[in-house]
Amino acid sequence: MRSFFVRLAACVAVLGPLACSDAESTPQVEAQPNTPFGPASGAQTMDTGLQSPPAAPPDTSGNNPPSDTRTGTTPSEGQPTPVLNTPPPPPAMNTAEMPMPDPDGNQTPPPDPDGNQTPPPVAGPLVPPSTLPPFGPGAVPQPAGAVGNFRVLSWAGFKAAISFTFDDTNSSQIQRYQDLNSLGVPFTFYLITAANHVQDLQSPVWPQALRDGHEIGNHTANHMNTGSPNLAGDTDTGQATLERMFGIKVYTMAAPFGAQDYINIASSRYLINRGTPGGTIAANDNTNPFNLPCFIPNTNAPVGDFNARVDAVRAAGTWQTELVHGFNGAVHNDGAFQPVDIGVFQQAVRYAKSFGDVWIDTIAKVGAYWRAQKTVSTLTPTMANGSSTWTWTLPAHFPPGQYLRVTVSGGTLRQGDATVPWDAHGYYEIALDRGSVTLSP
Repeated sequence: MRSFFVRLAACVAVLGPLACSDAESTPQVEAQPNTPFGPASGAQTMDTGLQSPPAAPPDTSGNNPPSDTRTGTTPSEGQPTPVLNTPPPPPAMNTAEMPMPDPDGNQTPPPDPDGNQTPPPVAGPLVPPSTLPPFGPGAVPQPAGAVGNFRVLSWAGFKAAISFTFDDTNSSQIQRYQDLNSLGVPFTFYLITAANHVQDLQSPVWPQALRDGHEIGNHTANHMNTGSPNLAGDTDTGQATLERMFGIKVYTMAAPFGAQDYINIASSRYLINRGTPGGTIAANDNTNPFNLPCFIPNTNAPVGDFNARVDAVRAAGTWQTELVHGFNGAVHNDGAFQPVDIGVFQQAVRYAKSFGDVWIDTIAKVGAYWRAQKTVSTLTPTMANGSSTWTWTLPAHFPPGQYLRVTVSGGTLRQGDATVPWDAHGYYEIALDRGSVTLSP
């Protein structure tokens, strides 16, 4: 016993009382050495799911080993760069100096040291670049006159617009697709999705058409007329099938038979419904967007019938939609309504293109521009500090990424914190997704 107390006293003198308590009876466990990042190799660690970066190569230059950029620590000589298993806690921050996010995702800067508060510029939502086709002579100088005279250009600056559309998932459209696509203009194809159209609906032509920049719209599942049951449900079935098959959002439809019952159905589901009454659409007019008029050529119509429509819209500055159901000479003819000759149609499209001042595009593209122009052109701007701001709400079911072309007599146009650049073709392009534009001195 005396020898035990002698040994205990010696232990306390060297290591301290806590290290030597019950030194004889308590088994000693070998301690695991630690690194600045957690237990050393061999110790159990928590897998955070983060991929560890590779170890840095050994330094052979004689310089000090590199510090870990995540922690600022330096590995001991001869030891591998430790692997981060659990992220270290972030350093303490002064929350009074932190930028605070606002509900729209913008950041509010910290208070000015002098007590002033400068409101941050509103960046607005991110938007893709404009896909409107260029128009204008080029080398037009930027306006430098008096600030004002904000004006939206009709039809993106072109003299008129035309949209060529095709209905019914007709097999002759599939067989003639390469002839159509070679014309180099976007078309709109309105597809029926019912079981008796499955073979044509599954053609690889339709995904290719989307890749080539054409539009696919809804012509319902079963192409039912007024008086048929559940027209709305049949419309929804057609849309769901198209969106599931092609991974797209459908923005426009064409009413089967031009039936008036589809007007109300379309108004709660689409940006545009193309009907079948004759006529054209003028910028800022009162045409019902859910019953757009169109031109349907007669069977075997001559090219002069098409060209006369081009001449008329160029003279009036209007938008013409045209409906072709199919073409003569199809190998598998499934009865296209009032078919025309593919060569005649090609001549007609080339005639419209030849002027260079007719905007030929899809129903969704031209229709979005037409409806947005009507919205923005009727606005009264708010005034503040010599600046005018136009703020808009886009129509329901409006496609993202659309633009308007505008002109002013002078001043600077801004959207959020960005200055709208001048396009030397003779206009500014404003992003509709931004929701507003400001004209300042």
